[in-house]
Amino acid sequence: MKRIILFGLLLLAGALTASAQRGLKEIPNPDVRVQEAGFKLPAGAKINLFAADPQITKPIHMNWDGQGRLWVVGSPLYPHIKPGEEETDRLYVLEDTNGDGIANRVSEFAADLHIPTAVLPGDGGVYVANSTEVIFLRDNDGDGKSDERKIVLSGFGTEDTHHLLHTFRWGPAGHLWMNQSIYIHSHVETPYGVRRLLGGGMWHFRPETGRLEVFMKGLVNSWGHVLDEWGQSFMTDGAGGDGINYVFPRFVGVTSPGASRVLRGLNPGQPKHCGLEVVTGRHVPEDWVGTLLAPDFRGHRINRFRLTHKGGAYISTKIEDLVSSTHRAFRPIDVKMGPDGAIYIADWYNPIIQHGEVDFRDGRRDHTHGRIWRISFPKRPLVQKPKIVGAPPKGLVSLLDSSEGLTRTRAAVELRQRDAKEIMPALEKWYGSLNEDQALQKLRAIWGSQAVGAFKRSWAEDLVSASNPKARAGALRALYYTAGEEKTSRALLEKAVEDPNPQVRLWAVSVLAQLPWPDTVALALRALEKEGVDKYLDFALWSICREHASRWLPIARERNPFQHTWQLFFAGRALKQPVGISHVLKSLAEGEFETEAQLDEVISWIANVGEGNHLEVLFSVALGDGAPESRQIRALRGLRDAVRLRKQRPTGRLGRLNRFLERGNRAVFAEAAALAGMWKLEESREPLEKAFLGPEAVSSNAALEGLRALGGDKTEQFFSATARNVGMEFGKRLRAVVGQTRLDPKAGAELAVSLLQGASRAEDVRMIVDAFLVNKNGPSALAEVLERPGSAMKPSMALVGLNHAGSSANKSEALIEAFRKAGSLRPMKLKLSNAEMEAMMLRVAAEGSAVRGEQAYRRAGMQCIVCHAIGGAGGIIGPDLVSIGASAPVDYLIESMLEPSKKIKEGYHTAVVTTRAGDVIAGAIARQDDTEIVVRDAKGVEIRVPRKEVASTNVSPVSLMPMGLTAQLREDEFVDLIRFLSELGKEGPYKTTAQRFVRSWEVLQPHGRTRDAIGHYGKKIFTENIESYQWAPLVARVNGTVPGEELPRVVGRGRERYGVARFRLQVNEAAKISFKLRGKLSDLTVFVDGTEMKGAQEGASDVIELNRKKGTCTVTVVGLLGGGMEEFSVELLGEPGVIEVAQ
Repeated sequence: MKRIILFGLLLLAGALTASAQRGLKEIPNPDVRVQEAGFKLPAGAKINLFAADPQITKPIHMNWDGQGRLWVVGSPLYPHIKPGEEETDRLYVLEDTNGDGIANRVSEFAADLHIPTAVLPGDGGVYVANSTEVIFLRDNDGDGKSDERKIVLSGFGTEDTHHLLHTFRWGPAGHLWMNQSIYIHSHVETPYGVRRLLGGGMWHFRPETGRLEVFMKGLVNSWGHVLDEWGQSFMTDGAGGDGINYVFPRFVGVTSPGASRVLRGLNPGQPKHCGLEVVTGRHVPEDWVGTLLAPDFRGHRINRFRLTHKGGAYISTKIEDLVSSTHRAFRPIDVKMGPDGAIYIADWYNPIIQHGEVDFRDGRRDHTHGRIWRISFPKRPLVQKPKIVGAPPKGLVSLLDSSEGLTRTRAAVELRQRDAKEIMPALEKWYGSLNEDQALQKLRAIWGSQAVGAFKRSWAEDLVSASNPKARAGALRALYYTAGEEKTSRALLEKAVEDPNPQVRLWAVSVLAQLPWPDTVALALRALEKEGVDKYLDFALWSICREHASRWLPIARERNPFQHTWQLFFAGRALKQPVGISHVLKSLAEGEFETEAQLDEVISWIANVGEGNHLEVLFSVALGDGAPESRQIRALRGLRDAVRLRKQRPTGRLGRLNRFLERGNRAVFAEAAALAGMWKLEESREPLEKAFLGPEAVSSNAALEGLRALGGDKTEQFFSATARNVGMEFGKRLRAVVGQTRLDPKAGAELAVSLLQGASRAEDVRMIVDAFLVNKNGPSALAEVLERPGSAMKPSMALVGLNHAGSSANKSEALIEAFRKAGSLRPMKLKLSNAEMEAMMLRVAAEGSAVRGEQAYRRAGMQCIVCHAIGGAGGIIGPDLVSIGASAPVDYLIESMLEPSKKIKEGYHTAVVTTRAGDVIAGAIARQDDTEIVVRDAKGVEIRVPRKEVASTNVSPVSLMPMGLTAQLREDEFVDLIRFLSELGKEGPYKTTAQRFVRSWEVLQPHGRTRDAIGHYGKKIFTENIESYQWAPLVARVNGTVPGEELPRVVGRGRERYGVARFRLQVNEAAKISFKLRGKLSDLTVFVDGTEMKGAQEGASDVIELNRKKGTCTVTVVGLLGGGMEEFSVELLGEPGVIEVAQ
């Protein structure tokens, strides 16, 4: 079979090329009936067309007004206006006057807009996001067209048209909420001063006062925001992968510029979403109420999620989709509940959705179509449209308690236009009629008073004492908006920060962050004293410690201004300063920190900020008798960071470190070896050299790092002698060359060529080449030697070296050419002609097998899984491929592997950090601050580089996606691989389901002693915590199964060979838990923390149940290979949030 010379899969979705959709020859049929036939709906649901082109074109965003009319902005101009072109984008008003579910009246309200990205009727007109401005349009003469135009806000950034200000929504308290995305930098003048947001985030705005404030920062392209019935905010991200995000004041999400800490969403591995709506009302099925609708515009579907409130946090579970389609132009980008109780969908309708990756002038971009779809439930009665505009005060107030969220919102908007003297008597009467059990209604009354501009602070303060924690949190959020402007009850906040519910404490901290009191941080840190400090509350506390540092830091340098030492530690850690470290060390010595988690956090902090005498205490912790190995590792790692990042060492005798080099487990040895080198301990040289030459590769690699850091002439002599010893094991010679190269690239090059000539494994070649690529002078040194006569290599190994060098950020054309000559390689073809592309696409459609393609994708040599995840399982370097097939045409997938660096997708450029010592670190910036830059390399390893050691930081024109990986495939295998990728995310077997399969596993590697041990202990031996066991990661298939043929063959009795896989299970509350095991049960045994679970011995599936306390446990599956263990899977059952796979 022919081998195809196509290159690179590693960062597939991050290197999609500009001409990607040239082969999209079959544009989907735009006939509405054809599109309608492709929809799949839940039982009992019906879809119909509400409005379509030519009445409307390219709908981007929509919202309802108080009269039941749908306002829609559309942009045929998108993605940009051409030179000399007029601003002709439109604002439509759609109305169904006869109640048949179809818009029978469509009018143009405005036709002179410039890529409008949001619309929101209210205040007697309509607010529109019009490029860099928020404008207000009004019809004064009643002809249905705008005749008044006012700029309300300006100064929003315009760096990217699909990141412009967007997602307008009214909140229940009368705020106008709006979002912007990562590439937008806004500087907006307001009556309260200039407000700035540099990057993504969300604003809230009071049009009547002009007050504009930032609520949260981060997320990439956040085109979705809703407030649930208790007033909590949730967002989606059109370029993220975490599904639903719970947000609150000062929340910072991924990609926020300069952020040193971020929070992630509730659904890692979910598709990108545009838009968000909460299901409410009497028309939809009862069990749908409260679920969230999130359009997966890439996958031609709208996902549905159910939220479960757990303490102060939320569990988000993906459930049955609202709608999905096989029509490739269906692009749902907005979804809203309608006044009749039905669900309405804005369909952008476009076979092309990419923005920067596809030519703006590409002729196949659709600029004319667009639809609004309506989903109803015919067996359930529709809702009668309420009278909102002009309703009397009593009737308007009653609508604040409607079952329909849209009615409540529009009633609040109508309140904004009324006089408080007219409304407040009715509102006060309603509030006075409510009893203690009607906390939600009380909260709605509070919001009503805010909407009308007569906030009843006393009502909110009373509700902070309600029995329902959701009401208490909602009341504090109501107080948050005007905290600092009016007198705030100190006693109320003192009680709220010690509330048993973490979400209530979070909102108390958020209110404190708005106040000018000198002791806000001292009050806020009392929230640590109650159980249940979740990640959100922890983040809010961390934020206020930093934001209000000037109020407590000067005092803390003299004494502890807080109640407890743990609070002082928390504040000091937040600032990354050694403030109060003497108090913390005293408490550490006195045993005040009782839990392992507390000890670990204290150790890490001391390592990051402590001086020599402080580090001596830390060293003593590691050396202490009876210290668990986990604590030793943490302490030694912290001491490594201290010397590497800050040149700090303990003050005592450092040679005590050798005890860890002479005994202890491998992980402890590895940390000690690296530390010995960094401390330049000559007395550690002998044990390091002994370990380097020893039988265990893991310890030998660790000793290599230690010796390299130790350096000096003796080290170079040792490496050189080892590398030249032809009688030495090849692996040790290889490591010696790597060590020599890291110390002296020229000397290493002299040694490397003979090993490159003798190499037979691709990973050995990559290991040698890597040693040169991480030094700015390394590539030229190796190239010079390879150019010499007598340096010929095996063509296959030279190709590996060439491809690896070509994909490096430290790319050297001289080294690439040297490998080409050494292997006598012909230049590689990087482009397919139009005819060749057509032929390849036809083969993918006619002959490609997704089943075989998944096998190719999973090969270790392809390295796909190392960097990519599918549905959250896999690597984190590249983007998740969960819906790549549903969003990208076939030629897009092919071309992205040919020239990965030609057009690198935004967010996946390679950062290159060069140190003053000449080291080159390439990868993605994980985070950075004033003290360090943290780079995540292609293996997912985070490398911390002190700022003071950085010589330069640049963006490389080379993609992290290496070329040549697919050169190892036959042409038919390449066809299969493309077919597999093209199916990902489409309806069918390659769509990641909502079932909670365990997708990330560890598998036991073959071990020399298992044959004897299994005879004495049985299969339970595989569950023991034996240090010499080695476990490697393995990811399940898309369908959740683990293939038996990919399990390492662990030796048992006689000819028996076992597959052993495990995962860690997190039990969040004491309960009876259950999971389903599928496979050939007669071959499978399940252990939980070493206890065998008895279940069915025959059949294809079995549910295993057991009672567990809160905590973690290890589930191990053991199967006999060769006797029918083709595959197995484990699916978690029960209520979401009770159990989950531990991270």
